Amino acid sequence: MDNSLLIFSLLVFCSVITKLTVTKVYPFFKPLPILMILLLAFLRPVFPDKLWLAAVLFGLIGDLWLLSEKGFIPGLLSFLLGHIFYVFAFAARTDGINFPWVYVALSVTVSLFAFIYLAQNLVKARKKRYILPILLYITVTALLLIFALRSAAVLAIVGAVFFALSDFLLAFDKFIRRTWYVQATVSVTYYAAQWLLALYFTR
Repeated sequence: MDNSLLIFSLLVFCSVITKLTVTKVYPFFKPLPILMILLLAFLRPVFPDKLWLAAVLFGLIGDLWLLSEKGFIPGLLSFLLGHIFYVFAFAARTDGINFPWVYVALSVTVSLFAFIYLAQNLVKARKKRYILPILLYITVTALLLIFALRSAAVLAIVGAVFFALSDFLLAFDKFIRRTWYVQATVSVTYYAAQWLLALYFTR
């Protein structure tokens, strides 16, 4: 096994465990996996893709905002900007703007079902103020999925799917039902997404 992957996995494990048990030290461990991704990127002989770098940095900022209950909206905005930069990064690696309709249909359908499900629960919980921000966020995530599918690269596709899954579970955990296993899955899928997308954009 690649030593970097082993170390990254250990950092993810520490982040998840402290999130679920020793919350006082969780703020220290939470950003470490992303910082390692950035370190590995800068150790390469070629300067990292600037659009990808911006996407990861906004994700890191979002991580820090989400450490506070009051930081949900700023954190959501940070991740939204990160997703937008990911879309730009994918677009810069592809020619033209034509997309196979199946990619668009699949991404839109899944995103629509996710939005309807979350919106219904937001209405029940009397948290309608979050509906518009989440609609915007899901729309951008759908674009990310479409561009990742268009790349036809396994790393990009699986990374984008993990990112979308992590985003959905984060919303589920905050607005619908909070459980330890959902919280753990949010972190694991998020870190996996960032790792896979880093492999795609820095190879």
